[in-house]
Amino acid sequence: MDTTTNQNATKLTAIEKALAAAKARKAALTASGNAAPPAAKPTTETKPPKAKAAKETSPEPKAEKTSKRKSATDERASAKAAKLAQLELERTARRAAREEKRAARNAEKAAAAASKKPYHMKKVERARSKCPAMGGDAEKLFNEITSNLSAQQIDAIAQHLLVHNRAMATIRATATPRLELGATVRITGGDPRFIGMVGEVVHSHKLRAKVQVPGRDKVVYIYNGEAVVVEASTAAA
Repeated sequence: MDTTTNQNATKLTAIEKALAAAKARKAALTASGNAAPPAAKPTTETKPPKAKAAKETSPEPKAEKTSKRKSATDERASAKAAKLAQLELERTARRAAREEKRAARNAEKAAAAASKKPYHMKKVERARSKCPAMGGDAEKLFNEITSNLSAQQIDAIAQHLLVHNRAMATIRATATPRLELGATVRITGGDPRFIGMVGEVVHSHKLRAKVQVPGRDKVVYIYNGEAVVVEASTAAA
């Protein structure tokens, strides 16, 4: 019991001595002015926070700003509509010009087609030009027939006239002496293309003869009554 009490007393005395020593040192340092300030904790350098950009404030009231924006929007819309309208007008004008040119070309083509005869009609006109000229009475009768009769009737008359003409040529050929072989003759009937030509008889028959005309490869086939004999000197002249 006494031993434990003595140990505790010894411990308290040591603590008290340590506290007293510390107080003595502190007092000595304070008195001498050499007391060191407590060490400051190291601090890391940090960038100052960026100042927020201040929003531009307009002295204009909000309603006035809204009105200005609406006016600008309406103006842009009006300008766009005007531009589109102008483009549409130009497009319409170009389309009308193209259609006008197309119509003019079509009209020219139609006029040219109307004035220009078809190719087969050219052949008909060429054949008509080779027909012999008709006298006054013949032409009058021709006009009367073509004006008053139908196509079928005109065709029938034409065929009858061809047959009649062939029959009369045959009758004249039988009544006419045969052309002599080698004789010089002038063609007076048959195909109008050869009327007036002079040639040599290279084939002779009781109805027909063949005449070789200078400058032609093919002989001309005629009835005997469709040529007259001429003198060689007269034919040359």
